[in-house]
Amino acid sequence: MTGPVAAARPMLPAAAGAVAAQATLALGSFVLQLLAARTLGAEGLGVFALLFGSVVVATAVSTGLVGDSLTVLDRHDPAIRAALAWLAVTVVSSAAVTAFTLGSGLGSLSLSTAALFAAATAAFMGADLLRRTLMACQRYWRLVVVDSMAFVGGMSLLLLLSRSRLTIDSFLAALLVGQLVACLVALRSLPPAERRLPTRQRGGLREVLSFGTWRAVQQFVRPTTVNLMRWLVLITAGQAAVGQLEAARIFVAPAMLFVQGVGAYLFSSYAAGRDEPMAALLRRADRGATVLLGVCCAAAVSATLTAPLLGPVLTGGRFELATLAVLGWGVYAASCAVVLPYGSLAAVRGDQAKVFGLRVLDALIGLGAIAVALLWLGLPVAAAPWLLSAGSIAAGVACRQRLLVPRRDELPARPFPSPVMT
Repeated sequence: MTGPVAAARPMLPAAAGAVAAQATLALGSFVLQLLAARTLGAEGLGVFALLFGSVVVATAVSTGLVGDSLTVLDRHDPAIRAALAWLAVTVVSSAAVTAFTLGSGLGSLSLSTAALFAAATAAFMGADLLRRTLMACQRYWRLVVVDSMAFVGGMSLLLLLSRSRLTIDSFLAALLVGQLVACLVALRSLPPAERRLPTRQRGGLREVLSFGTWRAVQQFVRPTTVNLMRWLVLITAGQAAVGQLEAARIFVAPAMLFVQGVGAYLFSSYAAGRDEPMAALLRRADRGATVLLGVCCAAAVSATLTAPLLGPVLTGGRFELATLAVLGWGVYAASCAVVLPYGSLAAVRGDQAKVFGLRVLDALIGLGAIAVALLWLGLPVAAAPWLLSAGSIAAGVACRQRLLVPRRDELPARPFPSPVMT
């Protein structure tokens, strides 16, 4: 059988694998942060959240610059492959040095904590790039094994360390070990052609940067916005308030991680299906946004209703979980579900600069509203995720209506070289 129906069938197992892989990753991240919330208290969780948020910000840069480029561009072209390898080494090593410098510059962190922070940053970024390579190869079910082994590795170390008092260093070490395990398992899961070291070639750097730079700054916006929100809360209300807000975010984190995982799958599927007309891809984006929005709304309601009962399990009874903040983070996850499928499609079809502009405007509106609310209006900290959501929803609507709908009748286009799927 030929035609669109036959072509769509192989995507079902891949989509299920993408969801299963993201569920495994979400479980590992959730358990790590749950244990941090129970053992570190509000102030310790606030510090860990700022450090882990910085790791996510650094990873967003490498994901956009290298991960998205290897998905969309022809990573088997010798020049492109050499440029991707050089950029990966440069970005990861630079992030590790920056993490150590910033960590050691904070008066509350020791040199050993700063060193663990730097090493965990590098390991997390390296594992993420290997995950993105597996996604580009459509090997989503292998990701389940990768993240399961990472979870076992990190939790095993925490179990050993739990014989004494767990500290921020303990959780950073667990993150480091888990991601190193992920790197080893991911390397073994890649096809032999993907493990081949690149030869020295010139000419590919400009092509990678022309696409990857816009994706890097776009991926940088959302985690940076959340981290800046944490700093605003830290300035206005202190470390304990950051920890309380972070605990509410952790409670709803599986929904957000589900959105991110499905978004990564959609991005790679858009890249693989660039020969399809825009109308077909837009319908796929609409279906993706609808499903994601429905899941997030259900998760928000469920989390809000169960927060009074399960909140003490998360916090260990050390502090109260704010129901308003829990619902706010659920709404924020739903707002990301609105924008992510359309932003990914627009980026694959060459509008990554415009998507970046919408993301920046969305972030500035949200952060400005939070600053006014906390510094001048005296609103509670729980209002922060609600204010971030408004701009995100507007950006999603604008991306669809202004960037994609006018191109609905566009024929298949190839703004970038076709990726080689393995």
